Amino acid sequence: MKKEYICLSVILFIGFVLRIKGLIINLSLWTDESALAWNILNKGYFELFEKLRFLQIAPPLFLIFTKFLVCITDSVHHAYRCDFVLRIIPFICGNLSMIMFYFVAKKLFKSIWAINLGLFLIALNPVLINYSFEFKPYGADVLCSLIALYIFLNTDFKNDSLKHILIKGVILGILPWFSFASAFVIFSGFLFLSFKRDNPRMFSSMLMPVFVSAFVYLKSFIINTYSSNSAGMLAYWQNQFVQRDLSNLAQLNNENMHYFFANIPCFSEFIALLLVIAGFILFIKDRQFGYIFLSVLTFSSVISASIFKCYPYSQRMLLFLIPLVILYMAKIADIKKWFVGIIIFVFILIPHSIFMYKFIISKNINRADYSRQLMQTLASDIKTDETIVISEFSNTDFLYYNCFYNLKNKTEYLKPAYSKGETNKDLLNRLQKGSYWLFLSYDFNNKPRNDILEWINQNAVVTFKKQITQSILIRFTLN
Repeated sequence: MKKEYICLSVILFIGFVLRIKGLIINLSLWTDESALAWNILNKGYFELFEKLRFLQIAPPLFLIFTKFLVCITDSVHHAYRCDFVLRIIPFICGNLSMIMFYFVAKKLFKSIWAINLGLFLIALNPVLINYSFEFKPYGADVLCSLIALYIFLNTDFKNDSLKHILIKGVILGILPWFSFASAFVIFSGFLFLSFKRDNPRMFSSMLMPVFVSAFVYLKSFIINTYSSNSAGMLAYWQNQFVQRDLSNLAQLNNENMHYFFANIPCFSEFIALLLVIAGFILFIKDRQFGYIFLSVLTFSSVISASIFKCYPYSQRMLLFLIPLVILYMAKIADIKKWFVGIIIFVFILIPHSIFMYKFIISKNINRADYSRQLMQTLASDIKTDETIVISEFSNTDFLYYNCFYNLKNKTEYLKPAYSKGETNKDLLNRLQKGSYWLFLSYDFNNKPRNDILEWINQNAVVTFKKQITQSILIRFTLN
């Protein structure tokens, strides 16, 4: 048994090393992180309960705790330090998620090897690793959902004391303030417990703190935030909602499974799906219907919310479902047959181990956004009479990092009205004679960037150019 638990410790250590590598490298924030970070720096604590700029929505306590860390570390004046501090909570959540997963798996699996396999898949999942050092709340979604799942799997109204039931209710009531997604697990958990009908009084006692928290949460945050951002969010996620006739559900599921296990060589979503089906059958065979009901209800509630356009059924928004999927996959290790061990080794361990090796030796894990480096150069070399031209999807990077450099230069934002046939070249043609800096840190596709660069090469004199992957800083003159 000692060897098996040594294996468990090694897996946790490997997961920690992979996550801390990203934190220590302290990459430049990319456009979506910058948008949320700008709100942290420029809004007060109570303002974080209100509408955020740049179409950002995040749980209020996640934002408040992050802002508190930024303030107590005096990071508001240091770009490099601030980037690091902003990622501390996602990093903590990413590591605690592995530990929390262990306790959930221990509740569900008979074999320590199944626990180890599940933990291995969690520790080496590329998407979970990435969001352990990215300033977004998706890592908190995973941790809070696992906490909620653990609570419901360990709730027994016949044996739990009223004190323990109330404590569980309070914890469940707090979780959505850190994670929107945890609400799906909590809703499904109470629905699951309601089927048991063991002790209505205990059920009500557990539900009451959640009900009170939900009422305050809806009144103070959700209703205002949703009404302020609904139009923009519906437009942004329009293709990621489940249709009422479920016609696009299979496609979205395929895209999500591919995303969940992206960057793992020789491991497709098809293999993952086969393992999930096998695990589902094994859970039924072992009569572990509690987890089946909880997980199915959770998936169903997310799909229902998506049908009513309340929550996108898409990729990073569903990150909290990865542990639920992996629990099904890892269940196969509960079979004590030698050929199963070979299958696990070949189809699961080897691909993930290859990914681990590549990640460890990789010198570049950036999203191709080096805005911090561009701003450092721009701030040191720009003259007061020069104008900064900012590409459409680089504005949040510029505005966030300018909180530290405080450049007062005139700015021109390239944001074409595509619906009217306007292009980047049309906006550039309106520039007057003079000296300019192009700040282009990020673009969702190549065409806007290529159009801008083509126009500059044809119409301007380039006196300086700095390019790091797709991030570009150009000084040019129009005569």
